[in-house]
Amino acid sequence: MEESTSKQESLDAISTSRMKVLPAAVIREIELQNRVRRQMGLSGIQVKIRNCLQCSHPFQSAGRRTCGCYTAPTGRLSGHDII
Repeated sequence: MEESTSKQESLDAISTSRMKVLPAAVIREIELQNRVRRQMGLSGIQVKIRNCLQCSHPFQSAGRRTCGCYTAPTGRLSGHDII
């Protein structure tokens, strides 16, 4: 039983090491925004672990549904691609 538990823990460690996470500066910015939102009586921004809709890999997100693996430009404006 102990061997299966240790195997599961190692699998969990591998899967979290492959997960794309938000930079620390982004998380701090979200925390600051949440403080302001709570003072205004609004709900906070939640950072969730989601699966990418394109590649199905887990990633940490505050709203997007894709991890950035697939970005198809939808148009151009002033010489820049609009995603």
